[in-house]
Amino acid sequence: MKKNRLIPKIAGETREDHIPLMLDESMELLLDYIETHEEIEKILEIGTAVGWSSMCMAGVRKTIHVDTVEIDLDMAEKAINNIRDNDLRDQITVHHIDALQYETGKIFDLIFIDAAKSQYMNYVDHFFDNSHTGTMFVFDNLNFHGIVDDPSLSHNRSTIQLTRKIREFREKLSGDPRFATQFMDIGDGIAFAERIV
Repeated sequence: MKKNRLIPKIAGETREDHIPLMLDESMELLLDYIETHEEIEKILEIGTAVGWSSMCMAGVRKTIHVDTVEIDLDMAEKAINNIRDNDLRDQITVHHIDALQYETGKIFDLIFIDAAKSQYMNYVDHFFDNSHTGTMFVFDNLNFHGIVDDPSLSHNRSTIQLTRKIREFREKLSGDPRFATQFMDIGDGIAFAERIV
């Protein structure tokens, strides 16, 4: 692991506050992908939280710019402060808005989706025209603590309903002819779906 690549102080404080973040091993996989694909310069992130993941991605190269979208005002403000404190304001723009209402004419090289799991396919459809052939869509939490594949691990009705929607999304994505998709049991389950048409 590269020194400070995951901005450990922010990650530790955020997890102590019980704010969910992408697991370190999943983030390392994503950062390795960005690092080895030097053509990635424009990134869209759906789900900013405190700005940790966008800062990690922006930290890979100075030529990277991240547009990150967050519906929660408190989270967006924390992200803006963290980004300022880490001198990344020139590389990251935070948009406080519902992602499904966010409109932009930008075309992105990578779209990272880690927000409302039940909306994943809606996010794909909403932002598909903001991608190009070769754009990589990345999705986190597709195993949801193993409950997606084994619903008996939870007795919470809303959790079971959510994981059913995640399972349905995985099935739709795997059969979507617009993408070549690879699912990996790393972290909490991650998928890389490359736009091929």
